[in-house]
Amino acid sequence: MSDPHRADNSERTVSDRVRKVSVSMPESLITQVRERVDSGSFSRYVTEAVMRQLQMDNLDDLIADYVTRHGPLPQEALDKAEKAWNELEAKWAEEGF
Repeated sequence: MSDPHRADNSERTVSDRVRKVSVSMPESLITQVRERVDSGSFSRYVTEAVMRQLQMDNLDDLIADYVTRHGPLPQEALDKAEKAWNELEAKWAEEGF
């Protein structure tokens, strides 16, 4: 598990030195990626997907750390956040986003 208090450096890693690695993937997944990206963009697509996964993993670490220190979030707070999110999504839909 990563340190939940460290800054997320995933954006910076895009400019890091590039190294070739071998990754095994299901053929159907490879086909789907190739259908979405131009020739030569496969590695970038996979790199960005891995970066998003690392961001989600770091978020999971932060949540776990919070729960360890303070206990679970109260259901009332979760309900309030969900209501606010739903209202924001409805507003965006009305505005065409």
